[in-house]
Amino acid sequence: MKTVILFCNVIIIAALSSCMKNKKEDVVIAPLPAPMETTSKECYQAIIEKDTINLTVDINSINEFTGELDYSYAQKDKNFGTILGNVKGDTIFADYTFQSEGKTSIREVAFLKKDSNTLVEGFGNTVEMNGKVAFKDKNKIKFDGNVVYNKIDCME
Repeated sequence: MKTVILFCNVIIIAALSSCMKNKKEDVVIAPLPAPMETTSKECYQAIIEKDTINLTVDINSINEFTGELDYSYAQKDKNFGTILGNVKGDTIFADYTFQSEGKTSIREVAFLKKDSNTLVEGFGNTVEMNGKVAFKDKNKIKFDGNVVYNKIDCME
């Protein structure tokens, strides 16, 4: 009788062990998808007397952004183009590639984020380097509030 019980226990343990082994082999671990870069779209507008400036930016989760910048001056040619840059703390630095008077130019621009609804454009001494107008000293950029952008609803 003891032999029969021992033999049954061995068969049950072997069967359970076999089932457990098969379960482990059937488990497939799927690779995790790479984290998606999330972007947020923000639109701003500055109105200075008869002049209007529109800024649209798409900021991703790693503080890079792209967008469009459109200067519509009442008495001058319109400047419009794209911006590409980075957010560093509360300041945005970007290259603005634009068309004006039939010519393509590149100019560095800077914006200070005053709060969640306001950007202030920065100005300072510039130099031309490698076909681009850039700030001579980024530490001396003045955000004096002459050009203030307020957040607006984005047009689709």
